[in-house]
Amino acid sequence: MTDTIDMVPFELRAEAWLLVLGLAIGYQWAVRNLGPRLTDFEPEEVAGRRRLFMAGLVVLAISVSWPIDTIGDGYLFSIHMTQYLLMSFVSAPLLVAGTPGWMLTTLTQPIDPLVRRLARPVVAIALFNAVLVLSHWPALVGVYLRVDVVHFGMHALWMIAGYVFWLPILNRAPEHYGKLSPPLQMVYLFLSSVIPTVPASFLTWAETGLFDEYAAAPRLWGVTAVQDTQAAGAIMKLGGGLFLWGLIVVIFFRWAATQSQPAPRRAPSGEPAST
Repeated sequence: MTDTIDMVPFELRAEAWLLVLGLAIGYQWAVRNLGPRLTDFEPEEVAGRRRLFMAGLVVLAISVSWPIDTIGDGYLFSIHMTQYLLMSFVSAPLLVAGTPGWMLTTLTQPIDPLVRRLARPVVAIALFNAVLVLSHWPALVGVYLRVDVVHFGMHALWMIAGYVFWLPILNRAPEHYGKLSPPLQMVYLFLSSVIPTVPASFLTWAETGLFDEYAAAPRLWGVTAVQDTQAAGAIMKLGGGLFLWGLIVVIFFRWAATQSQPAPRRAPSGEPAST
C-alpha cells in the first residue's frame, strides 16, 4: 500500500536560481552597456520592459523551485502540468514582452537566420505543440523524472518553445522578425487552444494512472493516481484553453475599438486634411 503524506521535504534547486539570477544580470548588463550604443535605445521604454521581464523571471523562479518543482517531479503529475503552464503561458510571454526590440535583434544576431525561421507562425505553433505533446508522453516523462540532465533540458526546451511561440504576437522588433495582425493573432491562438485538447481529453478521461513513477509515489494529500492524471488533463485543457481564449477576447475588443474609429476625412486637392 502506498503511503499518504501531507507535505514534501524542502529542496533547494540552486541551479535553477543561478540560471534565473544569470538572466537578470545579463538583462541589466545589456541595458547598461549594450543599449546606449544603439540608435533605437529608449531609456523610457526600457523601464517598462524591465518590469515585464523581471516579472517573467519571478514566475520562472517560482515554477522551478520548491514546492512546485519538487511536487511536480515526484508526487503529482497535475502539479507537473501546472509547472508547464506557468513556464509556457505566463513566464515566456512576459519575457518576450519584456525584451526590447534592440536587445532581441542584437543578442540573436549570431543565430538570426534560425530565429527568423522559428519565428514564422506556422513553425512556432508546430514547435510549441510538438514539445507540449512529446514532453508529456509517458515514456519520456519517466526519463525526465529519473535523469537530471533530461529534467533540466526539458525545462529549457519548454522555455525556448514558449518564447518562440509568443514571438509572432509579442516581439518588439516586428520589422525584423515580423508580427501577426490582430485578426491573425486570434486565429493563431485559436489553433493553439484546439490542438492540446486531444492529449488533454485522453488524460481527463483516463481510468488508470498512466505514469508508473507517479503511481508508485507516496500519495500526497490522498490524491489517487487516477485523480492526479485526470486533474492534469483538466489543467491542460481548461487552464491553457481559458488563458488563450481570454487573450483572444482581449485582442478582439482592442482590434474592434480601432476599427470603429472614424477614418480621417480626405481634404479636397490643395487643402490640408482635417483631423
